[in-house]
Formats: sequence, structure tokens, C-alpha cells
Amino acid sequence: MYQKILDIVKSHEDEMIDLLAQMVKIPSVSGNEAELAKFITEYCGKLGFESEIDRHGNVLVLVKGSKPGKRIAYNNHLDTVPVGEGWTKDPFGAEIIDGKMYGRGSTDCKCGMAAQITAARALVESGIEFAGEIALMYAVDEEVQDISRKGTLKMLKDGFTADMCINGEDVDLHCCLVCEGMLEVKITTMGVGAHGATAFKGVNAIGMMCRIYDEIMKIVPGENKYVKGSINPGVISGGERSSVVPDRCEMKVSRFTVPGETGAMFLGQVNDIIAKLKAEDPTFDAVAELTYDSNPSEVSEEAEVVQAVVKAHEMLGKECPFYGTPQHDDADFMTNYSGIPTVLYGPGTGLKAHMPDEYVILDEVREAAQVYALVNYNVLAEK
Repeated sequence: MYQKILDIVKSHEDEMIDLLAQMVKIPSVSGNEAELAKFITEYCGKLGFESEIDRHGNVLVLVKGSKPGKRIAYNNHLDTVPVGEGWTKDPFGAEIIDGKMYGRGSTDCKCGMAAQITAARALVESGIEFAGEIALMYAVDEEVQDISRKGTLKMLKDGFTADMCINGEDVDLHCCLVCEGMLEVKITTMGVGAHGATAFKGVNAIGMMCRIYDEIMKIVPGENKYVKGSINPGVISGGERSSVVPDRCEMKVSRFTVPGETGAMFLGQVNDIIAKLKAEDPTFDAVAELTYDSNPSEVSEEAEVVQAVVKAHEMLGKECPFYGTPQHDDADFMTNYSGIPTVLYGPGTGLKAHMPDEYVILDEVREAAQVYALVNYNVLAEK
């Protein structure tokens, strides 16, 4: 019976690619997702799905079965990062070359939405009876580094819930059980200014920061069998001119965390470093604060949604090994805020996200639609 669903997915492949192209052609940088949200709700409305834009600008599409049952959510984001420089293709042209579609948002992550909409459509058009519903939740402001703006979290706080979720981020069609968290600590060193000709009269804030940097890089990030954490001092600023001893320096350090690691733990490690350096040098002065704190997500191999993805692969004659992803995404909020078992599975590669000439391999989009369709069948269809 499921072969009928696959046949319908395949019959809509050209339309799915066109849907993706239309979405790529609509710029949707964080804070400017309204046009894309309107397009998706109207498109899904024409398919007969319940579609709405909530008070935050998020899209919610409900595809309901004939009677109550489980709700499976598909979580993606509407927004993209800015275009940036270095493109050789039109970032909103959706140009197809050698089986790849180029454009900002093509891989991160409009391709997942096109596949999910097509998969939901296939289940309905198959005529197979199913209970429960598919909820497509497409959020604003996923790309911003400000948790208070995250659209997915706002939907959850407004009461959205589900029995399980697939986050459709660009993870190369890997079944990812873990996504890393992301933290940022800002460190400020306070020195004593002086003329460069009499530098011995001052205390160099940049020099103090160099000592902190050296100690931070001795910290060993956590890891498990799916992911390995990392530490990156990414921004440093201090001083005004080379002839003046700088009296202030700031450094921002990001840390990508594995399950079991927290922002408080990392801030504690940094504060321990500062205390150690102060004990060694009475002129040393620095403070640290946690400026961004998001958590890793994790789902059990035995969770129903994970096993539904595994079974879908088996039905297609494919293996389904488990992975983790180093990128942080909204699976954090689905899992940690609302306790919804969430697995990451989507087309596209994170290696091309946020980069010039971003692209998605279209065969991955086609395969994702088949897997999503079979997951819906496995979870909801009455057999």
C-alpha cells in the first residue's frame, strides 16, 4: 500500500522542485520572512490544508486525518542569513546546474520544507485512511543569535505540542540523534593606560587577554559517540592606537557543547582561569559573562520517530546509520523546552549553508520527500 504513496511523491517531483525554486526566489533574511510565510500558507491552503500565520510570523500547517491520533511535527525555519559577498550565481535565481539548485536558503533550509509539503500531500492524495495529523511548523528568526526572538520557542510557549518531531535541517540525509548546543562568553580585561614610550607604567589589557586565550585553549571539549564539541575564540578587540597601552580588551568565545555540558559549566571554567591568573599577578583584572546560552538536544535510538525514519529507509532498501550534527538548531527547544522527541533528518549540506553559491543537490530533496512520506505512513496510517 505504501508504494502508492511513493508513486504519488514521484509524480509530484517536478512540482516540488518548482516549489523549492519559488521559495528560493523569495528573499527571507531574518526579520523579513513575511512574504515567504504568505506564499507557503497560500500554497498549502490551495492543497486543502489548514494554514495560518501566527502573531509572531510563524507558519503552521495542519494536515488532519479522519479521526484523532498522534501528531507528528516537522520543524523548519523560514529565515536565511544575509546574502553576503562572493557569489558567482544569482542568490535568488534558483538556477539549476548539474542537478544542483543554487540560491540563498536552497540548502538551509527551504529544500526541507518543499519535501515535507510534498510528502504530506502524497499521504492525503493516496486516499489511505490515517488518524492524527501532520503539523508543519515553519519558524521565523532561527538564524539570529537571540533566544528571545526564536520563532520555534515562541510557538512552544504559545502551547504548540506534538508526540514527535522531525527537524528538517540540512544534515545530508543523516539520521541525527544529537545536535550540539552553542554558548558564548564575553571576557573583558581591564588594564592601565599609558603612553607607549613608557609602557612599563601601564598594564596591557591585550597582554592579559592573551594569557586568558592560552588557558582557554587548554580546555578539552566534551564528546560522545555522535558529536565532538569545540571551543572558538572568534572575536577580539582592544586598544585604539599602537602608541598607547590599551586599558581594555574584549574577547568573545563560542563553545559548541555535547549533552551534559552547560553554559554555567563553561562560565565556571573561565572564571576559574581568571581567578588563577589573578592569584599569580595582582595587577591582573578581568570579568566574564555568559552572553548566549543554548543547549544540545538528544533523542533515544528507540524513540518512535527515530524508528519510523529507520523503517522508512528499510522500505526503500537503504541503511540508516545514526549520526550527530555539530550545528545548533531548534531541535534544542523542541526537546528541552517541550520534551518532544526530535530527530534531525533533512536534505542539503551544512557545509554549503551560509556560504556564497549555496546549493542543494536535488536528488537529496527527492529522497527526503520519499522518506518523509513513508514516516507519515508508518506513524499515522491505518494498516
